[in-house]
Amino acid sequence: MLILLAHGSRDPRWRGALEQMTLQLQAESCGQDIQLAYMQCTPPTLEDTLAIARRVGARRVRVLPLFLTRRGHVERTVCPMVAALQARFEDIAIELLAPLGEHASFLALLRAIAAGDTDARPAS
Repeated sequence: MLILLAHGSRDPRWRGALEQMTLQLQAESCGQDIQLAYMQCTPPTLEDTLAIARRVGARRVRVLPLFLTRRGHVERTVCPMVAALQARFEDIAIELLAPLGEHASFLALLRAIAAGDTDARPAS
């Protein structure tokens, strides 16, 4: 299971874009379970999503913070949150991935956009 972890917002318009993106990823994922969780302000929380993972029998979960860098929220909030949840969900191996902005594919996408490709997609 891959959990996309976003900051969260009380504004449903903000959440709507992320929820639509998640639905699209789920439809294109060829059976991989992709879920969206929020750090704060709105459910489902990461804890809620891990409880779902446990119910469906997941043994391994990867968490992708939808943040640009490790500094700030990821370091101060996400890392300690994941460590605490790992202690509560001992039966699930939780892997915290690098934040979205630190992935090479994200940088490739930014390069393509900067070059004027408005429909840029990173190479697979």
